[in-house]
Amino acid sequence: MLSLVITSLLIIGLVTIWFFTDQNKQYHEERLQRKERAIKTEMTYFSKEVELQEDMDVVIKEFEEEVFRLASVHQLEINVFNTSGEILVAARPDSVHSQYIEKRVPESAISDLVMMNRIIIPEQEGSRKYLSDYTNLYNENDERIAILNIPYLQDTSVNQQDLEAFLGSIGMVYLFIFLGGIGLTFLLSRSITRNLTELGGRMQKVNLNERNEPFDWKSDDEIGKLVNAFNTMLNKLEESRQELAKTERESAWREMARQVAHEIKNPLTPIKLSVQHLQATANYDDEVWCEKFKRTMATIIQQIDSLSNIATEFSDFAKMPQAKAEVISLNQAVLAAAELYADLAFELVTEVPDQTINSFVDPEQLGRVMNNLIKNAKQAVSDTQIPRMRVCLKKVGETAEIIVEDNGSGIADDFKDKIFRPNFTTKSSGMGLGLSICKQIIESAGGSISFESELGIGTTFKVTLPAVKP
Repeated sequence: MLSLVITSLLIIGLVTIWFFTDQNKQYHEERLQRKERAIKTEMTYFSKEVELQEDMDVVIKEFEEEVFRLASVHQLEINVFNTSGEILVAARPDSVHSQYIEKRVPESAISDLVMMNRIIIPEQEGSRKYLSDYTNLYNENDERIAILNIPYLQDTSVNQQDLEAFLGSIGMVYLFIFLGGIGLTFLLSRSITRNLTELGGRMQKVNLNERNEPFDWKSDDEIGKLVNAFNTMLNKLEESRQELAKTERESAWREMARQVAHEIKNPLTPIKLSVQHLQATANYDDEVWCEKFKRTMATIIQQIDSLSNIATEFSDFAKMPQAKAEVISLNQAVLAAAELYADLAFELVTEVPDQTINSFVDPEQLGRVMNNLIKNAKQAVSDTQIPRMRVCLKKVGETAEIIVEDNGSGIADDFKDKIFRPNFTTKSSGMGLGLSICKQIIESAGGSISFESELGIGTTFKVTLPAVKP
């Protein structure tokens, strides 16, 4: 900034000096021209007045007096030469203390005046600079009779004072600008440093284990861009933290699933075998006892089957996501899944296009997803007067969509954000791992699963998978 101020000050100073010098030169040239014109005009009038006089001595004397009068009036030195360049009259007023008295007109000026009416020759005497004006004097017959010379002293003292005053004012202005710039720079640097220090403090307080509040910045300046980048980093960090927490939770669930499956399955088989053996060897002579015994055994077997289903769900959840993806026909996968439920006592509409739609996915895991969605739809319409289900496959752009729709009771709004969470269920049996497993399978294949539901109307699940060429 200092170099910029000094450079601009030097440029303005040089331009100002050139401007003042040029203006001073023009002023003196124009002033000399006015003086020369006035003196020449008066001498022309004088020459006409003395033309009738015959006494040459009187004419010369009056002419000299007129020259001295004009020199006194205009406060200028006036010299009159004959056409050969020899001096005739030299008049200098008392206020002019010049030692400039040219005895002859320079030969170059004499020759130039033959061709031109007026010339100006810059001359110098010591430190004094003159503009020596030479012009021809003519008689009434337009004949050259003399040469008028006016040595004009270029007084630059006033101009120099004005220049110094102006440059001094410019210097003071730039001094105030410089001091103001320093103050403004100091304030701005303090403001920027304070904001950067605060931002640096916020960066040091970033905690990977908890949510970090974004940094609030109103202005859209360079620091604002830095703050936006910092806030974007915080958002990505929060997403990564949540994803990590989700992965850790799912990992813990898998570990628990392995243990639960192991602990549950071990006693189930001998219990079931014992009950079945007891059931086979029971004494049915007592009808009341036999009836009670049968009901009890049926209940025990039902509960054992329920425990077995729970163990199977945990086991399936723990085995995710060991997928063996391959390019498969979604048409065949949808038809195969729907065919398993074709003989049930409700209407099942299957819509599959003639065009083959392929995707890169594990066929067994996709079958598990389809079975889970159709089974859930079947359970949802169990209490509906006219149960209907629809399974649809279609291609939308570069993706394939599988729709499983039912006209069941629907899902309450309070449950919608929990529907894909592990261990959440609205049923009286099961551990609520089915839809969580479906979500993992589809997302592992690069797709997504979503749903729309309205109480009393029904539910629609949509599975989206990337479509690939065969």
